[in-house]
Amino acid sequence: MKTRLILSTLILSGSIVSPQSVLWAAEAAKPETPLSKLEAATAEIMKGMDENEAKQFSMINNSFGTIRTVENVQQSIALAVASCSEKNPDLKESMTSRFEAWKDTVRPVTKKARVKMDKMILMQSFTSPSRVRDYLKKFDAAIIYRNQKLKPVPIENADDCNKLQKNMDKSQQDIVELMTEALNLNSDLKVKE
Repeated sequence: MKTRLILSTLILSGSIVSPQSVLWAAEAAKPETPLSKLEAATAEIMKGMDENEAKQFSMINNSFGTIRTVENVQQSIALAVASCSEKNPDLKESMTSRFEAWKDTVRPVTKKARVKMDKMILMQSFTSPSRVRDYLKKFDAAIIYRNQKLKPVPIENADDCNKLQKNMDKSQQDIVELMTEALNLNSDLKVKE
């Protein structure tokens, strides 16, 4: 009897919680992160796209992701070179000059990729260029947010520093070739009529 009275009071007062309202509350309680903002922005910008527009969006997205990946690699190498130089002063000059040569080779290709991506943003047909740039800012914020969760381990051992220096020789050319091929940097943009 007591249970029925409590249940009747809850029903009449509207205090019964349905499973659906629990789900809505859980969704509302989720903290908004740059990753969730990017997910929502992706769904919004892709809404109503035809196949060609989706391809354009994908190419811009892939270009931006590739460029940011190379920038992240450069940032990681810079941290490693700084760490090596601090712990191994005898390697500082060779590490620093090798890294400068690496950047001198990779940066022009990265710049060329950004110029081509900017042209794609201007030529795309699915939304305004400013809206695409706003989307890419969200993409960038999501990358930064994700990277903040990664804790770099400094390289301090001289042998590891020497391996890094040798690896820069190989990675420098690999990155240039990867970007050139993946982003089709040796050909002009083609406009579909």
